[in-house]
Amino acid sequence: MKKFFFLVACASLMVMGAKAQTAEELFKAGKAQFDRYDKLIGEYFIAQQQNPDAADPTAAERATLLIGGYEQLQKALALDTVFEVNKDGTPKIDKKTGAQKFKTKFSKDIVPMLTGHVNDIINVGNTYIQANDYAAALKAFRFYNTVMNSPIGAKVQAKPETLSEVAFFEGYSAYQVKDYIGAFTAFANAMKLGYTDNQVADFRNSSLANVIQEFCDAKKFDEATACIDNVLAAYPNVGLFHDMKGYIVEQKDGILAAESFYKAATQVDPTFGNGFFDLGRVIYEKAEKVIEANPTATNADLKPKLVPLYNEALPLFKKAQELDTQNSNTQIKRFIDDIEYKLELLGASK
Repeated sequence: MKKFFFLVACASLMVMGAKAQTAEELFKAGKAQFDRYDKLIGEYFIAQQQNPDAADPTAAERATLLIGGYEQLQKALALDTVFEVNKDGTPKIDKKTGAQKFKTKFSKDIVPMLTGHVNDIINVGNTYIQANDYAAALKAFRFYNTVMNSPIGAKVQAKPETLSEVAFFEGYSAYQVKDYIGAFTAFANAMKLGYTDNQVADFRNSSLANVIQEFCDAKKFDEATACIDNVLAAYPNVGLFHDMKGYIVEQKDGILAAESFYKAATQVDPTFGNGFFDLGRVIYEKAEKVIEANPTATNADLKPKLVPLYNEALPLFKKAQELDTQNSNTQIKRFIDDIEYKLELLGASK
C-alpha cells in the first residue's frame, strides 16, 4: 500500500466534557480541549526549533485532545442552530429567502476552530494509521471529511489530491474496523474525487459485498435489497452491483428468480466474468429442473429440451473462463466438462 504521510502545518482546536448535552456545554468542553491542544502544540514547535531531535512527550495527549475537541464541537455546531417559530408554533419565515429563520450563538466561534485545525486532524489520522490504530484513525479522517464536505469547508483551501486521499484513508480505516457501509461510502467518495491508487475500486466493491453478505446471512433480505437498489440507482453501469442484486434474489427466492439480474450484469459490463458464470448457472439449473421433472425419461426423450439449454449455458461458461485470466474460479471448468459430457451422451456434441 502506498504510504500516506501528510506533514501539514498545524493550527489548533478540541473538546472535553463527559456528559455535556447543550450547545453551550459542548462548546465550552470543546474549546477547552482545543485551547489545551494549542498550548501543547506551541510548546512542541518551540522545542523543535531549539532542538530538532528533542522528544515529543505530549504527542499522544495532543491527539486525544484534538479527537475529543472535534467530536464535541461538531455536536455543538449541530445543536447551536435553533429554528424560530411564531407564537402559534408555526415556522417563522425569512421573507427574503423563503427559508425558516434560525439563530446561532456559538457557531461564529466554532466554525473557525473546526476549519482552522483540518491540517492538524489529518496529521493525527496519519499518526494513528501508521500505528495501525484504525478506530482512532477513522475518527480523525472522518472529522476532516465531515468538515470539508460541509458548507463550512468551502472556504478552506485544500488540494484535490488531499481531499481524495483522505477520503480513501477514511474508507481504509473503516474497512479495517469492519464498518463496511462507512467504508463503501468513503471509497466511493474518493473515486468521485479522482482517487485511483491502492486498488480503491476493489476496496469499494469488497466493502459492499461484505454489507450484502451480512444482510443475507442474517436473512435480512429487505435490507439487502434496499441497500443494493440505492447503490444501483447511483451506479447503474457496474456489472458487479447487478450481480449482487442477483445474489440477494437467489438467496431469497432461488437461482431461477435471479436470471434477469445476472443477465443485466453481463449486458452493462461485457468484461465482468462472474456475471457470465452466474447466468450460466441459471441456465444449467433449468436443465437440472427438466431432468428432475422427468425421472423416467430416456436420453432421447430429454434431448429436445436439454440440448438447447446446454447450448445456451456452454458459451456463457466459456466466456467466463476466457475472462477469468487468473483462473480464480475453479468451478467454471467443472461446469464446462459436465455440459460437454452430457451433450456427448445426448448425441449432440460438436
